[in-house]
Amino acid sequence: MRTSYAVGVDVGGTRIAVGLVERKGRIVKDAKVLTPKGGPFAVVDAIIALIEEAAAGVHPSELAGVGIGLPAQIDFLRQSIEFCTNLPLAGVDVRALVMSRLKHQVTIDNDGNLAALGESRYGAAQGIHDFLMITLGTGVGGGMFFDGQPYRGSRGLGGEVGHMVIQLDGPPCPCGGTGHIESYLGRPAIAVRGKEVGATYRGKAILDQAGGDVDTITAEDVIKAAQAGDESATEILMSAGVVLGRALVGFVNLLNPQMIVVGGGVGEAAPFMVERASEIVAEEALAGRRDVKFVQAELGNDAGILGAAALAFDDYEAREGLHR
Repeated sequence: MRTSYAVGVDVGGTRIAVGLVERKGRIVKDAKVLTPKGGPFAVVDAIIALIEEAAAGVHPSELAGVGIGLPAQIDFLRQSIEFCTNLPLAGVDVRALVMSRLKHQVTIDNDGNLAALGESRYGAAQGIHDFLMITLGTGVGGGMFFDGQPYRGSRGLGGEVGHMVIQLDGPPCPCGGTGHIESYLGRPAIAVRGKEVGATYRGKAILDQAGGDVDTITAEDVIKAAQAGDESATEILMSAGVVLGRALVGFVNLLNPQMIVVGGGVGEAAPFMVERASEIVAEEALAGRRDVKFVQAELGNDAGILGAAALAFDDYEAREGLHR
């Protein structure tokens, strides 16, 4: 018997969002809270409370299970968290803790993988068998699909798009490495460049967006100034677009994808940055550049929820011997 619903959970460093999702991808009910700062068990408690809220009134027989996306490297086979930069969850058995209290089947995966799964199942990449998704936000994440299936590597630790090294001895990355894509394209990196320019006469528009205090300049201040036509802010984002493009040249040459899907708050707010990246790929990639199409993600903040729900549906069908 096919169940009607699954619960998708999208855990981020800033917020946790949960949705009760129908098989066709409609979110019937959702709930969200700011991510607790009180340690790993506070995060787990918040996840459980939101799942209970979203699934209230649904008979257990109608629920396929729960999918949880985490900003972490996850051993998918063991369902264990190996590394987590922004939350204290490394080594915490989130899956077992949630299952012990809710009695629903739970499957966990990397949040970038699930955003890509959401776009594949319900969004911009429907019908595309080979694609790369990159999400530009506080961090830089993403996922890869080959032959219509998510690629996770031998244990599930693959697909860390934001942590490809693009410059030896480059700026520090929050993960502890240096010169990674995230070192240049995450919100903190854009904010640093905005503060540098905001401290000069050329950065007045950026400074004005921050209320005149250079120390409070954020990536959003840079983006808003660029959207208003400021030349200096636009230069910052266009330079970021060149970095993104050069990084994607490597992915295109290595993977020969049909499509590159760009999402995340920064990617969606600064389409001209993505356009510059696509121009770099068209100019510098090898023959595979003729196959690749750049598109904006369609699901926005719902991509993680929908991808997590799709994971729960897929896991249910695998357990029951069903086929989509």
